[in-house]
Amino acid sequence: MSQENKVFARQSSGLTRTLSARDTFLLNFMYLAPAASIAYPLTFAFFFPGSNWILATIIGALMALPTAFMYYYIGMLTPKTAADYVYVSRYLGPIFGLMQALVNIFAYGIGLDVQTEQSLVIVPFIQSLGLSFHNSGLISLANAISSSQLDFFIFTTIMILIVGGILILSTKWIARIVSSLTILQIIGTIVIIVLLFDLGRAGFISSFNSLSTSLGGNTYQSIVSSYKLPISFDALGTFLLGIMIMGNLFIYNNAPVWVGGEVKKGEKTIKAGIIYSYLFAVLISIILVVSIVYTIGEKFFIETSEFGWATSSGGIPVAPYSLLAYVIIPVYNNLPILLIILISSLTWYISYAIIGGLTGTRAMVAASMDRLLPEKFVDISPKLKSPYFAVLVFLGIALLFNYLEIYQGFSLTLMFGVLSYMIFQYLIASLSAFKISKSKEIPSKIKGKLLISSILSAISIVVAVGSLIIYGGLTYTSSGFGYQLFSGNFIPSALLLAGIVIAAILWYVIAKVVRKKKGVNVDMVFTQIPPD
Repeated sequence: MSQENKVFARQSSGLTRTLSARDTFLLNFMYLAPAASIAYPLTFAFFFPGSNWILATIIGALMALPTAFMYYYIGMLTPKTAADYVYVSRYLGPIFGLMQALVNIFAYGIGLDVQTEQSLVIVPFIQSLGLSFHNSGLISLANAISSSQLDFFIFTTIMILIVGGILILSTKWIARIVSSLTILQIIGTIVIIVLLFDLGRAGFISSFNSLSTSLGGNTYQSIVSSYKLPISFDALGTFLLGIMIMGNLFIYNNAPVWVGGEVKKGEKTIKAGIIYSYLFAVLISIILVVSIVYTIGEKFFIETSEFGWATSSGGIPVAPYSLLAYVIIPVYNNLPILLIILISSLTWYISYAIIGGLTGTRAMVAASMDRLLPEKFVDISPKLKSPYFAVLVFLGIALLFNYLEIYQGFSLTLMFGVLSYMIFQYLIASLSAFKISKSKEIPSKIKGKLLISSILSAISIVVAVGSLIIYGGLTYTSSGFGYQLFSGNFIPSALLLAGIVIAAILWYVIAKVVRKKKGVNVDMVFTQIPPD
């Protein structure tokens, strides 16, 4: 028996390299998801009056650019399943690798985004159809989903099961599904951009006023007149908003790395999956923000996203919690365009949930290969060609936390979760990449580039996280940014993250003892790169 077979759980992961350059491009673009990801950080513009949204988007993109290049070089050097975990555990240490694996398993298990999909897509989707067809029953159904615990739980559970049904398929079929959904999302996003530019500010105002007043709501002008925040340019606010956009959009640029063992080898595939998809997402994001500023207007967007547009006498029955609510206004009576936008919006978070599920399950597979989880986690179904047991466990975690969030009130602080993920995932990855760049085994043509990109990535992340935490602390009042940053179950969030660190340490110690009894030196595992 070979040494490799003694060290690792299997001589092969059982996963095959089927993903092409096109697949990785679409996979990563869907992970970035500009249309879904840009609207949420813009709602925080209320706390940064005078910020320039377009400049903030460019700042966010530039701050995440070193991380993108770092992952490009890592993808070429370590094309393995859960490559992030693999190189972190080998170069920074197995405990750090386990921290990262646990964060990805539980971050995506807890935050699978099905609840976000319900609140920001499904509910306004149904409300929009009710508005278009003048069907009060559909509007009541949408309201019931958002207000009834049982209805919300049923719908989110169904969505988790759908995601699980997709994850149980082979990577090739998952790629086909994600690719189709991504193309649909790109089409919908382009339609939104063209619609907004073609409409212009005057057209949007006319459309909003006509619809809103017919339903007993306010006019655009009356809403904007309520805006009392400063309007002069604020450099600090622009920078902080840029960090918010970075943390919610541009930093998520490593999907191909987690399925590296299933990607066809070659520089072209990795470059398309990370660099080209990132640049395309940046371009789409900037154009989309320009169209929002040009047509919808910053004052109107801030005022309505913060206070809504409904009045005691009525108003548009679609709550302005996502970009979808704004773009359906001028086309609510144009069924073909409305359906294109609505159907494409269904991809905004569900595909992100699929990619999150891929990340979590591949982390389980990699840990199992390293003998830190039972070998059952690396079992690959001969028929489905997928790690079915890992998927089922991940599905169980998602269902459990879906119940806890809805019925027991457990929830992670949203922005605290984003900042923590940036530390545990991207800062740890950057430090590991820096250490890799010092290795004599690295080709000289990549060594310098990896060194520079990893240093810049680490600095960017530290500056981003540090700036938000410091500013959040300084503005921690009931109406301040800090309250929003740390709102929610702060103590459970902090305890969960501390628990991940403690669990990683205990997990490794226990695994060493258990495996030693079976004749396996776990320390030896982390001196080698696992097989494909």
